[in-house]
Amino acid sequence: MSGLYLSLAFQIHGQHNNDISDDIFGSDPLLFNGRIYTFSPPLNTGGNQFLHDTNFEEGSVTIRGVRYNDLLLNYDVYNQQLILKYNTREDAVNFIVLSDAWLECFTFGGLQFENITLSDSIKQFFQVIGSGPYRILYSWAKKLSLDNFIGAKNHVFSEPHKQMFLLSHNRISKFWNNKSYSFLFHERRPDVMKFLRGEKINVKKAPDKLMLQVINYCNSIPSN
Repeated sequence: MSGLYLSLAFQIHGQHNNDISDDIFGSDPLLFNGRIYTFSPPLNTGGNQFLHDTNFEEGSVTIRGVRYNDLLLNYDVYNQQLILKYNTREDAVNFIVLSDAWLECFTFGGLQFENITLSDSIKQFFQVIGSGPYRILYSWAKKLSLDNFIGAKNHVFSEPHKQMFLLSHNRISKFWNNKSYSFLFHERRPDVMKFLRGEKINVKKAPDKLMLQVINYCNSIPSN
């Protein structure tokens, strides 16, 4: 399904937004506090604006301490918006952008995300790996540009791109590779580098499962 077709479907079916009557959550204003999703990429755009694809996956959201499970969600990383899909009692399909004002965290596609306030008071979605004093954060994005074929007039979305951060004591620090990652641990740096080399892990390319092992190890290193 093309990104264009999906966005048009949002516009057509989103007209029933005033008749929110989900059988499970009713007209819960805390959950349904958002606007209709109407993003439309240029005609014949290749790819899509979502983290994975246009399919909505089961997940959960936590808003002001209240957790809502069994939701159909998708993460628009180009616009940095979390989209909720639901049916009304009239079987109209609605797509709304969940307000990030009170959104604390969400799960989606087996991944965990948090809405974190940065130093400039701007909130941003981060994928979170691990728990404890140290956690790995990924910031995901996509770019929309003209196709790089000579003479092409159509636009195309890039593959998802991530920036990597370490969250420690409410401070977010960026890293790019093994060296810059280990540097963030100061006196524990030799231990971290030894672990990465011993396990042959490249933090720039490692899958989430390996990065969970990395951050669990870093949280287990005793303080000097």
